[in-house]
This record gives sequence, C-alpha cells and structure tokens, in this order.
Amino acid sequence: MTLSKEKKGKGQLGQLERAFAALDALVNASQPLKLTALAEVTQLDASGTMRLLKTMTDLGLVIRDEAHKAYLPSVRALFPLGLYHPIQELRRDASDLLNDIQRTTTAISALQIFLGDQRVVIEQRYGSSRLTPFWDTTIKSAYHSSSTGKLYLATLGLQERLTLIGSGPYERFTPYTRSTFEELEQDIQTGLARGFFSVLEEAFIGMASVAAPLYAPNGCVIGAMIATGTSGQMPAERIVECGEAVRQAAEMLSKMSPSVRALEGMLGRHVKDKPNGSS
Repeated sequence: MTLSKEKKGKGQLGQLERAFAALDALVNASQPLKLTALAEVTQLDASGTMRLLKTMTDLGLVIRDEAHKAYLPSVRALFPLGLYHPIQELRRDASDLLNDIQRTTTAISALQIFLGDQRVVIEQRYGSSRLTPFWDTTIKSAYHSSSTGKLYLATLGLQERLTLIGSGPYERFTPYTRSTFEELEQDIQTGLARGFFSVLEEAFIGMASVAAPLYAPNGCVIGAMIATGTSGQMPAERIVECGEAVRQAAEMLSKMSPSVRALEGMLGRHVKDKPNGSS
C-alpha cells in the first residue's frame, strides 16, 4: 500500500509538472499552439495531453480556439494579479518617481521587489537608449557584482551572507569585480552608510548601476529602485549624484505609498542598520 501511495504521489507530481510546462509554453508562445506542439512539451500522447488541457480549460487557465483547433492562455493565466493588487498599485505609485530617476540619470530606471531571495522587476522606464540588462522579470545576476544583489545581501546577517554566497573567491567578470568577501563586505558597509548601493563596470565593462532600498513602515526591505546605464551616463564622478537621486525617490515611495504598507507582511527582509536618511 505504501508503494502504491508513493507511485500515485509521483504520478500526480508528474502531471503537475506537465501542466505547468504546457501553461508556460502557452504563455510564452507568439500564437495559439496546436495539440501536437503541446504534446511535445508535456511528453504525453495526444489523448493524455487532451485530458490535461481539458482540466486546465475547466480551471479557467486555458482557452480552446475552436476555429483553429488550437489553445491559448486565458486572461487568468496571463494576468494573475488583479488590477488593485498591492503589487500593481506599487507599480502605479512608482511611475512618476521612475520617470524622475530616468530624467536625472539619463539611464534606465526600474522597480524591483524581493520575493524571498528572488529579485523581480515589476516596472521600468527607458530613456534614449533601450539597452537593458533586464531580459526577464526575475534577475539572475550574481549578488556580488550587481547593485541590487549587494542591497539584498545587506538585508542579511553576516552568517546568512556567508551561507548564501560563500566566503569567496567569487567569479571575476571584469578587472573591477569584487572577488573577495572582504572587498564585498566593504562595499556593503559603504552602501549602508550612503543609503544606496552601486556597481561600476563590475559585471560588464561599460555598465554602471545604483540601487536604493524600499522600506515598509516596520523597517522591512521589500525591494529596490534602480538606475542602470552605461558608464558614460553614470561615470565614477556621477555615482553619488545618481545614487542620491535614486535614494530620494525610494525614500519618498517608502514613506508615501499605501501599497508599501500593504506589502510589508508579504515581502522583504529586516535590517539592523538602516542606510542614512531612510525612514
């Protein structure tokens, strides 16, 4: 009986994985997908894939285009957050401030939230250049060579930082990458003192970035505001100016957005030492 339960559990997990794979394929496809294409994704035969799609249709996640005998994601799958979800409200609250950051720095401005240990872009503003490091909503850049990575590390205790990234040496992407724990720790302490975190050609030659934390009223860090551009837009002599612009915008959003308060129980980390000037 135990083996039967284990087998059933593995089978259910496999079905769930196939369902998510099919939904992911539909969401990212540029057109409705035929049954044969989805069968390749689910690795099931046509009848098994059909049963899976019927279940997802009944759940309101998939729509069948009868005219073309194809499938596409539903509104629920494409836009799972309601218009008045606090994350949507935060995006709207940050709109003018992101425009201000973009105009001041001439770089791309962005808003991130921290979902556990994941950094997620929920809004951004382009300037004259559309060059951007944000190809996906989830940021996967190394913690030690990105401004929001350093900011996130600053929300952790020393031992937590060591557990997450180790004691080094870290991968060196350019001659300017902080590759030792001591160098990185010095950068984190500088960021805490200034109220913003920066990188200058540490991940890519020619790229610079500054990030400042968003605080909920209880002192919890829920995300960051960022400016990312070329080192010509934000050279070493402008880093403090650009960092201050981002810090002031993040501080205003932290203090004045009702959605920040609504998100404090869902997002972020506590920090013992807040950057100067933070709420």
